[in-house]
Amino acid sequence: MSRIMRVAKFVAVLAVAACSSKNTENNGGDVADFHQQLSEALQNNLAGFGNGLHRLLLAATGTPQTGVTLTPITGGVQGSVGVDVDGNGSLETTVNGKLIYVNPSVGISAGANLTVTGISGGAPQTLTASAAVAEPSPSLVTVTNGTLDTHTQTRGNDLSLSAVNLTVDLGGGGFTINGAGDFVFNGLDGRLTFQPNGTGFKITVSGSGFTTFTIP
Repeated sequence: MSRIMRVAKFVAVLAVAACSSKNTENNGGDVADFHQQLSEALQNNLAGFGNGLHRLLLAATGTPQTGVTLTPITGGVQGSVGVDVDGNGSLETTVNGKLIYVNPSVGISAGANLTVTGISGGAPQTLTASAAVAEPSPSLVTVTNGTLDTHTQTRGNDLSLSAVNLTVDLGGGGFTINGAGDFVFNGLDGRLTFQPNGTGFKITVSGSGFTTFTIP
C-alpha cells in the first residue's frame, strides 16, 4: 500500500498546483494572477494534502479514516480523500481518482495509468488529470505523459498541463521532484520546471512575454 501512497503524492502535486485562490488580488487572468495562485497553493495547501494522503495510507492498510474511501475495482483501485485545504479543521475539499494497473497480478510495481476524475469543495473548480506512473525503485515514482485541465470558477481561470514528465523522490524523508511540463494559462504558454530544493522542491515558470519566476 505504500506504493499507492507514493502515487497519491503525485496526485497531491497536481491538486496543489491547480487549487484556486480565494484572494481577489492580481485577479487579471495574467502571469501575475498565475504567480499568485501557484505561490498560494504551494505555501498554504501542501500541508493539508499531505495530511489527507497520510490518512489515505492508514485507510489503505485497514485503519478506517474520516473522509477517506478506497475501493478495489477491476484491474486496480479507486477512491476519494477529504482534504483540509485552509487548515480550519474541516475536510472541505475532496479529490477523486483511480489507478488501473498495467499488470493487475503484481500491482503498481509494473506501472499503472492514473486518472483524477474530479475535485470538489473549497474554492470551486473543475479538475481532470491523467498520467502513466511507475516505481523504478522503492523511493522513486516516475510520471510520464501527464496531463491536467482545470477551470477555477472563483477567479475564472483556465489551466492546462501537458507532456508532464517527472521523477518524484521520497527517499530520506523528503519529497523532491525533478522534471518539467508545458502549461497554458488563459492562453499564456510556458513551461514548468521542477527541481529539488532541500528536502522539498521548487518550480521555475518560464515562457514568452513574461519574466521567468521561481516558487518558492
